[in-house]
Amino acid sequence: MRLGLKAWVIALVAMSAGARAETDLLDAARSALAHDSAYAAAAAQQQADRTKRAQGRAGYLPQIFATGNVRYGSMDQETTGAHFSGGGFGASDGIAFDTRAAGATGAGWAITIKENLYSAAKHADAQQMSNAADAGDVSLKLARQTLLLQVAQSYFAVLAAQDDVAALQSTHDAALQARDIAQGRFDTGDASITDVSDAQSGADLAQAQWLAAQTTLDLKRAELQDLTGPSEAAIRPLPASARVESLATGSFADWQSHAMLDNPLIALRRLGVDSARAETSRYRPGAGTTVDAFASYIGDRANGAGYGGNSSMRSNSAVVGITVTIPLYTGGLRHAKAQESAALLKRADLDEDAARVSVAREVRQAFLGMQSAQIQVRALTQALGSAQLQLDANRTGFETGERPSIDVLNAQRVLFSTQRDLAAARYQVLFNRLRLAAAAGELDEDEIARINALLH
Repeated sequence: MRLGLKAWVIALVAMSAGARAETDLLDAARSALAHDSAYAAAAAQQQADRTKRAQGRAGYLPQIFATGNVRYGSMDQETTGAHFSGGGFGASDGIAFDTRAAGATGAGWAITIKENLYSAAKHADAQQMSNAADAGDVSLKLARQTLLLQVAQSYFAVLAAQDDVAALQSTHDAALQARDIAQGRFDTGDASITDVSDAQSGADLAQAQWLAAQTTLDLKRAELQDLTGPSEAAIRPLPASARVESLATGSFADWQSHAMLDNPLIALRRLGVDSARAETSRYRPGAGTTVDAFASYIGDRANGAGYGGNSSMRSNSAVVGITVTIPLYTGGLRHAKAQESAALLKRADLDEDAARVSVAREVRQAFLGMQSAQIQVRALTQALGSAQLQLDANRTGFETGERPSIDVLNAQRVLFSTQRDLAAARYQVLFNRLRLAAAAGELDEDEIARINALLH
C-alpha cells in the first residue's frame, strides 16, 4: 500500500512539473538581463558616460556669457593737479575736478564671447572624456558578458543537480523492484534473505542521497532565480541526442588572437593607458600656455544727486582681443604633477600587461577545458554502451537465479552514474565554449541562442 501511494505521489509530481512551462538557456539569459540590478546599474552608468564625449568637445567651442547688475550707493571722486587743454580754451595746469553722485542707482551689463585657441589641458580633457565614453560602452559589454556567463554557469548547475536527482531516483526505484523480486524468491525458497537485505539497503542509501541531492537542486534553482527573478518554469533538460562534442572551436591561436584584440577587460586597460598618456601631455614643457580669443560689449549707467543738481554717468565699450597666459612659476606643482602622471602611465601599462596575461590564461583554460570535456564525452558515450550491456547481462543472470540482486543494483548504479557524468561533460563543453566567446569579446544573445539550440 505504501509503495502504491508513493508511486502515485511521484507520478503526480512528475505530471505537475511537466505541466509547468519550461525555460531554456536563452529565456534565462533574457530574464537576467531584464532583472539583474547590477547590470541595470552598469547600463545607467553607460548612459552617463556617453555624455562625456560631448563634454570634451565643448572645450573647443566658443562660450558666450551674459552678465548684468543693478546697484545703489554714493560715489565721490576728487582729482587735483590735472592738466586741461582744449581748442579755444588754451591750456591750464593744476586743475581740480570733483564729481559726486549721492543716492545713485545704476545698472550694468556685459556680453562676452570667449574661445580657446590653444590649451594642452583642454586637449587632454577632451581625450580623457572621449576615453571615458568609450570605457562606458566597454564596461557595459563586460557586465553583459559577465552576467551571461553567470546565468549559463548557474543554469548548467541546475541541470547537473537535476541529473543527480533523477539518477538517484532511478537507483532507488530499481532497488525497490529488486527487493520485491528477491522477497518473492525468498518466500518461495529460491533466494536467501541476503538478497532482500542488500536491495533494501541500496534503496535506503539511494533515498538518503536523493534527499541531499534534492536540497542541492533547490539551492541551485534559488541561485539561478537570484539572477533571473522568481519563476515557476521548469528547467528544460539536455536531450541525450545533443551532439555537443562536434561543436566547432577553431584553433587555440585564433582564440588567443581574437581575445587580445577584442576582450573587454583588455580594451578597458588600453583606454586607461590612453587616458594616462593624455594626462602626461598636460605637463610637458610649455604645455601650460593657453591662448584665448575674446570679444565683449559692456554698458553701464548711473544716476544720482551731484553738486547743484542731478548727475549721470554713461559708458559703453566694445572690445575684441587675444589673451595669452603663461605660467612662470607654480610653486613646483607642475613638476610634481608631471612626475605623478609619468608614474601613473607606467602603472596603466603594467595593468594592461596583467590583463593580457589574465585573458590569455582564461582562453587557455577554456580551450583546454573544452577539449578535455569533448574527449570525456566520447569516452563516456562508449562507457555508457558498455554499462548498458553489463546491466543487461546482470539482469538476465538475476532473472535466471545466477546473479544476486546486488550485482544488478551495482550495474544500475554504474549506468546511471555514467549517464550523469556524460551529461555533465556535455555541460562543460557548452560552458567552456561560452567562456571562449566571452574571452574573445563575442558573447552575446546570438551566441547564447546558438548554444541554446543544442539543448533542444
